[in-house]
Amino acid sequence: MQGKEIEVDEDLPNFYDTIKLSMADEIIAENSNMINNYGFEPNDPDTIERLEKASMPKRPMQGTPWY
Repeated sequence: MQGKEIEVDEDLPNFYDTIKLSMADEIIAENSNMINNYGFEPNDPDTIERLEKASMPKRPMQGTPWY
């Protein structure tokens, strides 16, 4: 409908740089549980690998990252 693409800069930091370690651990545990008990992998292996390497964020995100 529009010929010009709209550029949006939300000025948000990278997800992996802001996720709290407790949330990263929860996602990793949930992924492992789903694989071990149901044979289903809900997250991409690259996502889990990055979460396992996550470090303490300088400015953690607040609330839920899943919306």
